[in-house]
Amino acid sequence: MVADVKLTLNLRQPSADPDVAERVADAAKRKKAAEETPAEAVERISAMSLTERERNAVEAVKVALTRETGNPSSAITLRTGGGSITKADVVAAGERILADRQRQERTERIAETVRTKPDNFHIITDDAELPGMMVRLREEVRLQKDDEWFRKVFVLFNDTLIKRKLAERGITIPDAQSLTVWDTETSGLDKMIDLTGGYSLWLPLLNEGYYVAYGHLTGEKQCTRSKALGAIAKFMSLPSQIKSFHNAPFDLAMMLNDGLKPQGIRYDSAEAMRTLNDHEPTYALKPLLTKYKSAIGIDIDDFTYEDLFGNESPMIHPVEVVGIYAIKDVLKGWALTRWQIDNLVATDQLATAFFEITQYLSEVNVAIERTGFVIDLDGLKALGDELRPKLAQAQEEVTAAYGVTDPEFLRKMDRTLNASKITDWVDKQRRKIARNQEAQRKQCAIIAECEATGKTTLKKYTNAVARLAELKAEDLPPAEPEYAPPFVTEFSFTNDNHLRYLIYDHLGIEDRTKQIVKDKSKTRAVSKDVLDRYFEEEEALKPLANVSAYEKLLNTYIDKIPEALDVDGRLHTQLDTVSTGRYSSKGYSGKPNDLQTEPITDENYLDMMRMRVECAEKSVAKGTNIQNIPARTKEGERVRTMFIPPPGHMFLGSDLSSIEPRLQAHIMAVEHGDEIFAEMYRKGLDPYVEFASIMFEVDRELCFEKAYKAGLTSIPYRKLTKDMFLAKGYGQAEDQFVKTAVKRGITEESGKRAYAKFDEILPGFSTMVNAAFEHLREHGWTATLWGQKRRFPEYRKNWRRLCEIMRLAGIRDKNDPDLGKKSYKLSPNLRSEFWQLIRLTGRDERAAFNHRIQGSGAAVLKLCMIRSYYELTLGRGWEFTLTLHDEQKHAVPNTDITEDAVALYTDIMTNTVTFACPLECDTVLESRWMLETRAGDWDFKNCRPKTKEVA
Repeated sequence: MVADVKLTLNLRQPSADPDVAERVADAAKRKKAAEETPAEAVERISAMSLTERERNAVEAVKVALTRETGNPSSAITLRTGGGSITKADVVAAGERILADRQRQERTERIAETVRTKPDNFHIITDDAELPGMMVRLREEVRLQKDDEWFRKVFVLFNDTLIKRKLAERGITIPDAQSLTVWDTETSGLDKMIDLTGGYSLWLPLLNEGYYVAYGHLTGEKQCTRSKALGAIAKFMSLPSQIKSFHNAPFDLAMMLNDGLKPQGIRYDSAEAMRTLNDHEPTYALKPLLTKYKSAIGIDIDDFTYEDLFGNESPMIHPVEVVGIYAIKDVLKGWALTRWQIDNLVATDQLATAFFEITQYLSEVNVAIERTGFVIDLDGLKALGDELRPKLAQAQEEVTAAYGVTDPEFLRKMDRTLNASKITDWVDKQRRKIARNQEAQRKQCAIIAECEATGKTTLKKYTNAVARLAELKAEDLPPAEPEYAPPFVTEFSFTNDNHLRYLIYDHLGIEDRTKQIVKDKSKTRAVSKDVLDRYFEEEEALKPLANVSAYEKLLNTYIDKIPEALDVDGRLHTQLDTVSTGRYSSKGYSGKPNDLQTEPITDENYLDMMRMRVECAEKSVAKGTNIQNIPARTKEGERVRTMFIPPPGHMFLGSDLSSIEPRLQAHIMAVEHGDEIFAEMYRKGLDPYVEFASIMFEVDRELCFEKAYKAGLTSIPYRKLTKDMFLAKGYGQAEDQFVKTAVKRGITEESGKRAYAKFDEILPGFSTMVNAAFEHLREHGWTATLWGQKRRFPEYRKNWRRLCEIMRLAGIRDKNDPDLGKKSYKLSPNLRSEFWQLIRLTGRDERAAFNHRIQGSGAAVLKLCMIRSYYELTLGRGWEFTLTLHDEQKHAVPNTDITEDAVALYTDIMTNTVTFACPLECDTVLESRWMLETRAGDWDFKNCRPKTKEVA
C-alpha cells in the first residue's frame, strides 16, 4: 500500500526586521552597481553637481568611451575597487585623458613651431656668432637715427620735465638713440636668486630676431655664459639705448642677478597697456596680442608659454623650440610697443602720463625693491622678549574685563554664533527621536505577537527583545535648543566670529562699518580699519586694543621678520600701485636662500641652474608690507627702529607736507580762478586754521591743533575743518557732515551754518568738485594733472538711468533736500533701483575726484623719486631704501651728510614740480628709522645729534 503523502508549501511572511530589509536593499544596490556599465556610470555622474574642472574631466571620459563614434572603448578603466564607479574614479580618469591630450597637443605645436621657423629668426649657440649679432644690433641703431617714426618717438623719451630739471643741476640723461625689444628666459621667478639662461631681442627696421642660449640643461651645444652676457653688457649699460620689455622689472632684476648693470630700461609694454586701458582682464603679452591682433596688424600664432611647455622651465626644453618661441615673443613685443606708442600719442594726454613719469619707474622701483633694509636682529629679539609677557598680561586683562572664559559667556556666544547649526541639530534630533520611537513600536509589535502565539523561544523574539533594549538605551536628549551640544568651547582672539560676538553682541558696540569701509554692503566688520576706529573711539575696547596691537607686532613682524630676510640678509618689500597711482607694498614668496651657495662661474653655472630649476617656485615666504608696520603706538615705532642703515650710513628722508590740499589749491587757482586757498599757502598760513576760525566763528588761536591738545578747547576745530573739505570733496550732504560735527562737539545749528558758509568763503572748491563730476558724466573717466586716466565703464549708463528715475520722482538732483521723501513717489522696485544707483554713482564720483587729487599727489612723489634716482642713487651712490605714502628715504654715507645734502634733498621734494602755491616737506636725519633729527639739531661735523646744553 502506498502512503498518500500530501505536500503543502508553507509561505513565510517577509520578516519585519528592519536590519534584514536594509541588508536586502544593500545587496540589491551592490548587484545593480556591479551590473552598471561605464557609460551608464558616467551619465549618472554627469548629472551630479560638478565644478568646472570636474565637468571637463567627465566630458573627456564621455568622449573617450565612445571615441566620438558611438562605439564603446575598452581602453579606459574606471573602477578602482570592486564596488560601483564613483565620481572620483571618473574625474581621475578624465584628468589622465586631458593630461595625455595636452601632452599630445604640445608635441604637435612644437613640431609645427619648428617646421614653420622663419628665416629671419636666428638662434645662437656658438660664441663665434655673437660678434655678428652685435654688428647687426649696431646697424639697427644707425638705421633708427634716420627713420621718421623713431625720431618722433625719441622726442617723447627726451622731452621731459625730469630731463630738464636734471640738466639744470648739470646732470645729463643722454638722448634716446634707439628702441629695441628684449626678453629673458630664466631658471624661475625669484627676482633675487634665479638666473637667465637665454635672452632674445628684436631689431625692428632690420626685421630680424635673435635668441642666445647658454643655460639650457638639455646637453645641447650652446654659448658660454660669460661670453653671451659679455656681448651685450656694454649695450645694456647705455641709457641712450632704450630697451623695451613686457613686465620690465622682472627682466631687469634677472639681468642684475646676472651681474649686468642695465640702464635705459625705459619702456614696459605691460605698464603702457595699463596707461591705455586700466580695465584689461589681464596684462599678459599673448592675451593682449590675441585681443588686439587685428588693430595691431600682426599675423602670428597665439601660442602661450603653457601651450608649448606646460608649467616646466624653458631650460629643460630644446634650444631650437625655446629660441623660436622667445623670438616670437619679442616680435610680438615690438608690434605691441609700436601700436601702443601710436595710441598713447593719439589719445588725450596719455603720452604725457607715460613718458613724463612711467617710462622711468621700472629702474626706480627695482632699485628700491633690491635695496631693502638692514635689520637689527638682536634688538628685534629683545623687543619680542619684552612684549610677549605684555601680550600674556593683556590677554589676562581681556579675560578679566569681558569674562571670555566664563561658561555662561561661552554658552551665549556659542548659541549666538551657531544658531543655524543648533537649528539643524534640533531638526536632525527630532527626526532621530522619531526614528527611534518608530523602531521601538515595531519591536514591541514583534514581541507582543510572539508572546501572544507562545513563540517566545524563537530567535525572532530574542532579537526583538535585544533590539528594543538597545533602542531604549540610546542617549537621545530632547530636540530642544538648550540640549544641543556646544560647538565652541573656548574664546579665540584670532577668530573673527568670536571678535564680532564680543564687540557687537556682548559689549553692544554700535556697528559703524558702513561709515568706515568702502564696501557699503558690509556689516559687523572686524577688519583692521574698522577696529582701529573703534579702538580710538570706544573706551570699552581698550583691553582688546592692547591684545590686538601686541599680537600684530609679534605675529606679523617681530617673529616673522627674521625668517623673511632674502638672500642678501636684508628685508625687502614688493612694490605695487593702487588705482590712484599711490604705492603699496607687500611681502612675497621665493626660493630658499641656501640655493645661493657660491659665486656663479662658467664652470659651476649649469649646476647652479639645475638647482634653481628643480626647486619649487614660491616655496618660502619673504619680505613684509612695510607701510602697515604701526607707527602710532610706542611699540610700533620701536619695531620700525629695528630698520637700520648699513654701517657707516645714516638715513636721510623727507615727507611731502599737505600735498593733496596744495594740489586742490593749485587746481582752484589755475583752472577756476579762485586764488584764496593758494594765497594762504603762499603767505605761510595754515588754511585749515584760517577757514576754521571763519566758518565756526571762533578765535583763530583756538583752531590750532595744539590748543585742542592743551585742553584750551574741547572741540578739534582744525580736524573738523578737514572733515568739511572731505565732505565737500566727496559729495557728502549737509546732514551727513552735521552728524560728524555734532560728534566732534559743536551744535547742529553751528554745523549747518559752517556748511553753508564754506561755499561763500571758498567758492572755487565746489566749482572744482562739480567740474570733476561733470567731466566724469560726459566722458566716463577722470585723469591726474599729468593725464593718467582712471576709467569708470559703468558710470555713464548708471548716471543716465538715475536721471531718468529722478525726473519721474520730481527730484531736482542728488542734493535735493527732499530727495528721500520724493523717492516714495516711485514704485518699490524703482525705489530700490534708485537707491542702488545713488550708491553706485556716488561711489564712482568720489573715486573720480579722489583719483584726480590723490593720483596727482602720487605723481608728484614719483617725479621726486625719479629725480632722486638719477641725482642721488646713480649720481652719488646713495641707497634708495623706501617709498611710503608721501615719503622717500635714502641710506647716505656718513661722509656725505652735510647741510648741502639736506638742502638738496629738500629741493628735490619741493622744487622738482612747481605749482600755484609752494610745496613744503619735512626732511630729517635718522640713525634708525623713526629716530628723527632735523637739520637744525644735527652736528654735521661729528655726524650726530647736537648735545643738548644743560641749563
